[in-house]
Amino acid sequence: MSDLSCQLNALYAQVPATRCAGSGDCCVLTDEEFDNYYATMFPLYRAEYANIAAYVEAEFSSERSGELLAITEERPRRCPFLGPDHGCTIYPVRPMICRTYGAMNPVSLAREALRNEGQRPAVQIREFVRREGGMACPRVAVTEPQKVAAHARMLIDGGYDRELERLSEGVELAAGERQKLYRKLTGKKRWPLRWSWGGFNAVRSAPLDWLREHLASYWKKSELADAS
Repeated sequence: MSDLSCQLNALYAQVPATRCAGSGDCCVLTDEEFDNYYATMFPLYRAEYANIAAYVEAEFSSERSGELLAITEERPRRCPFLGPDHGCTIYPVRPMICRTYGAMNPVSLAREALRNEGQRPAVQIREFVRREGGMACPRVAVTEPQKVAAHARMLIDGGYDRELERLSEGVELAAGERQKLYRKLTGKKRWPLRWSWGGFNAVRSAPLDWLREHLASYWKKSELADAS
């Protein structure tokens, strides 16, 4: 296991474990969600992308890994890792956004918002309630309730995001000609901090000829890239 995987696993272990009904509904966009710019498996940090890509290359057949790494669509309506039985095919390395989905519910949200009142800025608590309330799911049950209070503090304070940003800063997606093309055609010196699976694939795995011809327009149309 790589050092990056170990560090991500240590961070992921702070999220309360959950049990899901396994319907796969949260991994497929409705028409309304698609029209409102929702995305499957987003936001995805660069460190998480690198971790998932390594898992795909090691655990999947060459044909299947090639298919997954060739995806450049930013917002597929169905997560490319959703299996035919509605199970997650990359469950051991799924990103933070998938792990935190449903980990808070209306009761725990209200309790933790009250617990942190006066200890953290009110604007942070309101944003926490708004954001996590949108990810509450009646089909998800928390199996590690002892972690919920600390988990809520990490969400309110942005602790998970800070650590994922730190880990991502150390990840280089590519080098040489591919990196030069990215910088030239996007005008950016640094890789996106967060992007979709398809977006990261475009700059890491797409053929150089495709990058030369399409990257500038692809980047211009991008809805999800987070890059300075």
